[in-house]
Amino acid sequence: MDTPKVYLDTNIFKFSATDLPRLRPRQQNINWGGVDHEVTVHDYINVNPNEKITNAKLKQNAESLEELAALGKQGTIKYIIQNETLFESWGIPNMDSQTGKFYGTPIEHVEAPIKYGRVMIGGRGNAKDMQFNFLKSLKYERFLEIQKITGAYQGKNKMNRNQLLDAFHIWCAEHNECDYFLTMDFKLIKVVSNNKKQNIMVKLISPLDLLSKLKNGTYNCMHSEKTKLRSFLPTLCFPGDAER
Repeated sequence: MDTPKVYLDTNIFKFSATDLPRLRPRQQNINWGGVDHEVTVHDYINVNPNEKITNAKLKQNAESLEELAALGKQGTIKYIIQNETLFESWGIPNMDSQTGKFYGTPIEHVEAPIKYGRVMIGGRGNAKDMQFNFLKSLKYERFLEIQKITGAYQGKNKMNRNQLLDAFHIWCAEHNECDYFLTMDFKLIKVVSNNKKQNIMVKLISPLDLLSKLKNGTYNCMHSEKTKLRSFLPTLCFPGDAER
């Protein structure tokens, strides 16, 4: 049985950081030497940023990530990223979750479609700008095609940074023959799927949709030796099934 390969978009790490250790201040009155004083004390708490999400679709998808991560720990699904994805995640705030990166599931680091070396931190430039300028300098035909599909290319000398990163990550997913590109960016999924000329060789998918395909046995291993639907249901043990 083939193990599905899933490339992780950077936002997956953001929404799976759900156990942040924090100090919460509060005022407390104490008596010292017969005199009452109001002082600020701090309590240790754990914060889940996803609890503040008001969009129901976004919240449901975020809550499904822990279950998908558990499948990775079982070896049922294989998650991969490339260094530029990891580097992009360094700039995201509130990533110090006690659950670990993507709930501690194994993640394989893979090569980009090209061999390269670059300065990532240091020198005269801003780290984000250096990454952006490096990606803009790449003139490979396939990368240029994906830039247009994702909307990164917006005319001569006009480039959207976030969408350029999306294009590079998708290029890496294609190069490493991933079956799915897991993302919380619903707009990106819609833009790619609505592109009449799109020929992306990896399917962009949300967490809930991927989980549903796995549970329903409709997973498509597009890069297997024999491309066909696989049914994982008889052998998979999905976390939380006992409570349902």
